[in-house]
Amino acid sequence: MNKLLAAALLVVSPLALAASQYDKPGYVTKVEDGRLWVFAEGSKELAQFEQHGEPAISVSRIGEGPEGMTLRGPSADVVDAYLAK
Repeated sequence: MNKLLAAALLVVSPLALAASQYDKPGYVTKVEDGRLWVFAEGSKELAQFEQHGEPAISVSRIGEGPEGMTLRGPSADVVDAYLAK
C-alpha cells in the first residue's frame, strides 16, 4: 500500500506544483520576484516565458493583482481579460 501511495504522489506532485493558486480558467499564472505574470493558457507567450524568461515587451499593472501584487503579462488584452474573470 505504501508503494502505491508513493507512486501516486510522484505522479500528482509535479502537476500540483505546476499550477499557481492565482490561475483562473483559461489563464496560467507564474509568481516571479513578487510579481504575478499572467498568460493565456497554451499561448506561445507562455511557452516562450517558460523557455527564456521575461519577454522584452510586457505590460505591468502595479498593485492590481491579488494581495496587491503587480500584474505583468504579454499584452494589455491578456491582463484585462484575466482581471475580468
